[in-house]
Amino acid sequence: MGEHALAIEQFERAISIEPGHINALCMLGAVLSELGRFDEAALYLRRALAGDDRSSHAHFNLGLVQFEQGDDAGALASFARCRDLIRGRPWGEDCLTALAREPRPQFSPSAMRVSVLKLRHDCEQLQYLLESGKLPRQFDAVLADHRALLGEMQDSFEDAMLTPFDAGRHPLVARTYKRPIHIAQDVALDGALINPRLDFRDIEDRYLVARPNVMTVDELLTPEALQALRHFCAESTIWNHVKEGFLGAYTQDGFCSALLLRLARELRDCLPRVIRRFPLQTMWGYKYDSRCPGIGIHADGAAVNVNFWITEDDANLDPASGGLLVYPHEPPREWGFTRSNSDPAAVRDYLESLGSVPRRIPYRANRAVIFDSDLYHATDQLHFRSGYLNRRTNITLLYGVRSAPVL
Repeated sequence: MGEHALAIEQFERAISIEPGHINALCMLGAVLSELGRFDEAALYLRRALAGDDRSSHAHFNLGLVQFEQGDDAGALASFARCRDLIRGRPWGEDCLTALAREPRPQFSPSAMRVSVLKLRHDCEQLQYLLESGKLPRQFDAVLADHRALLGEMQDSFEDAMLTPFDAGRHPLVARTYKRPIHIAQDVALDGALINPRLDFRDIEDRYLVARPNVMTVDELLTPEALQALRHFCAESTIWNHVKEGFLGAYTQDGFCSALLLRLARELRDCLPRVIRRFPLQTMWGYKYDSRCPGIGIHADGAAVNVNFWITEDDANLDPASGGLLVYPHEPPREWGFTRSNSDPAAVRDYLESLGSVPRRIPYRANRAVIFDSDLYHATDQLHFRSGYLNRRTNITLLYGVRSAPVL
């Protein structure tokens, strides 16, 4: 609700009553971070971790604070610790040993439910990793077990429907499902990641005069940076959040690298009047099936949204679509974040009552859409070629919180 002073007062009272309350310490650290009080935030988050080093929430928020303090190595370590707690450590060169033992941490039964959509993606990714030599041939059996389970399910279940499976019948699926089997090696690139030929002053001017604040930037990344991000998204087994027609990967459980943190910092440095000093809130990647309705109308709880696409243009069979729809209206302030995103019928009625017509931004590889994150937006209809590397993949970085003051 943006009542930061009251939030701080209440969390401080909770901590005075129970000094070791991990969640209160974490939340106070998160609020202070939103306000740009990073040194104070770090103190509370480290107090939380002193009480419970297994708090993934504290590690994640400390990583964000360390990034704002200019400590990318510390941020990477904190995000990695968060990922390890949620998914387990990356298997790396020890993947055969990891395959032979019980995976840790144990996932809840609900987290182990599978879907046709995810199994289809995971089969394609395992095949890609095997063919490119990223996994040893012993993982042929893992791929075969995934294919067998997919064969049992694909005629009986809707693509995104989550359902339990028999781990006794499919032990290799059970051992590898949602695990960081392989994480692409971080690439150290010299020079800028953001295309230095872009006229950043002009980009900022166009964004600031636009009403509402929406603009596109083509050729956002250098060719080397674009290729490195493609490798990271294709190779890393981090696509664990099942949505309607697509899979998500988030900072807290693996969507992070030195390259992504450098990119987040360069974007802010190149566009200081747009992103200003808004703290980085999170990053994610989404990877889609070749045909799907995409994400419905929603608004993100941030100040500035930077969304860009990395799949090759020739994968898109309809160059007039496949991108983003951005509406010129935001949710009513009294709705709050939850209602703005959990009641699709109310959102549609609200936009229709305003006569709101979205701006269609067609898909292009290496095209970024930068916009006021409060604006309602949705994925346009997709029609992409089949094949693993043809999956539409987008990366999103969120900066700031709309209700927080500008630093």
